[in-house]
Amino acid sequence: MGEVEYDPDLTDESLIGRIRGAKILVVRGTKVRVQAIEAGEDLELIVRAGAGTENIDMVAASAKGVYVTNCPDKNAAAVAELAFGLLLAVDRRIPEQNAALLERKWNKSSFQHADGLKGRVFGVIGVGSIGREVIKRAKSFDMKVVAWSRSLTDRRAAKLGVSRASSVDELIERCDIISLHVALTAETRHLLSAERIARMKQGMIIINTARGAVIDNVALAEALKKGRIRAGLDVYEREPEEGQGNFVDVLAGVPNWVGTQHVGASTMQAQRATADETVRIIEHYLRTGDVENCVNFARETSASYELIVRHYDRIGVLTRILTTLRESRIGVHEVHNVIFEGANAAVAHIQIDTYPTNQVIESISSRKTEIISLRIVKLQPTSSEAQINYA
Repeated sequence: MGEVEYDPDLTDESLIGRIRGAKILVVRGTKVRVQAIEAGEDLELIVRAGAGTENIDMVAASAKGVYVTNCPDKNAAAVAELAFGLLLAVDRRIPEQNAALLERKWNKSSFQHADGLKGRVFGVIGVGSIGREVIKRAKSFDMKVVAWSRSLTDRRAAKLGVSRASSVDELIERCDIISLHVALTAETRHLLSAERIARMKQGMIIINTARGAVIDNVALAEALKKGRIRAGLDVYEREPEEGQGNFVDVLAGVPNWVGTQHVGASTMQAQRATADETVRIIEHYLRTGDVENCVNFARETSASYELIVRHYDRIGVLTRILTTLRESRIGVHEVHNVIFEGANAAVAHIQIDTYPTNQVIESISSRKTEIISLRIVKLQPTSSEAQINYA
């Protein structure tokens, strides 16, 4: 596999001076900024040994053609377990009871009015791998589960055994408890906004093991101060850059919440599974050149058409097709070539941004010793747009 250098104390700044010459970078919490990516002249692949990739400058990596991948699903059970640890700690006021005992105080009457979980309506925002693990555990507590996700359909909700909310606002209205399991994006930042927090019912419990900024922490702090809601939190909008530091978030010193220190994935089981997955991804990449779980491939391109060319599998055929397109100033976005059984023929799918002229079509399709057929398909065609075939 080559030389491996292990440095768990690498910081955002020291990475810049150390990345030169590295082909593959594995990180957990260390921020990989544009300066580090630019300094990594030989860098090919960044593996985030975890699920979230917000500590990596995706724009800079994509601009340099550096693959970014992660290890999804491997920490799902660990995060789900912590979510319920936080929920039980909030409902039964476990930290407060423990603190009293450590001070040699016994005041049972102050701690015997928990609401309990059975029969309560539990809302899950986000039904990815962690959300699904949380749903399983909520059902085992005999809670009624309501879920929302942009991709959640009635059919999938029925399969999960949950009731589907049509929106975040509907979920908030229906639930006693909300657990967040969405990635942090421009769309999910402050998903639980000040307006939504203001509409929550008295006694609502919020559990957040996703990312701190999916909640407006200022609005949350105000609601907690007033005792309207309670919360169990593992993540915050302002976390120390390093593993140690002062906690200066607006929630510091505010009552009615229980917190942990962004340790949702930090079980030995999850760490071993993530480490194994990291090694597997790297081995697969070195062996095949394929990047599994790549998160910075474009979901959409500006390609408008796909050129589908069945051709004889001979040296130079694809080169001549692409040269014809280049000389005609037709931009090529993606090329996928598949060989038929027996390796006598193949089919090339070439996504392009401009419809070829008749001259270009004729130039390609007239090579009868190389080209079997040519077809042009408009990507996402409407009912009135036909596919065009050329023999």
